[in-house]
Amino acid sequence: MLNILYTIVIYPLTQIIEFVFVFSEKVFKETGISVCAISAAISVLTLPLYMVAEKWQRIERDTQKRIKPKIDKIKAVFKGDEQYMILSTYYRQNHYHPIYALRSTFGLLI
Repeated sequence: MLNILYTIVIYPLTQIIEFVFVFSEKVFKETGISVCAISAAISVLTLPLYMVAEKWQRIERDTQKRIKPKIDKIKAVFKGDEQYMILSTYYRQNHYHPIYALRSTFGLLI
């Protein structure tokens, strides 16, 4: 299983990094510039992931902003199991789960 994961994910990344390093080393004949080229290549390759992460963060912020006033009212009025049940129902009505808040940490993971 790990061999398949390595072949699908890690090996292509190492090949791309090695290709960029060797190519820039031949062009510029300078190791420092080659490392900067690798950094630029990785930034360009991960840009789509950053864009997806930013979109998820925006969705999460908008959703939190939209449902926060009602959640605050529920928390102010109800306590204990009753609060839990009402919040669960409210989340279900808005097609939201508190674990979705972790979507905003995807950018940090990248």
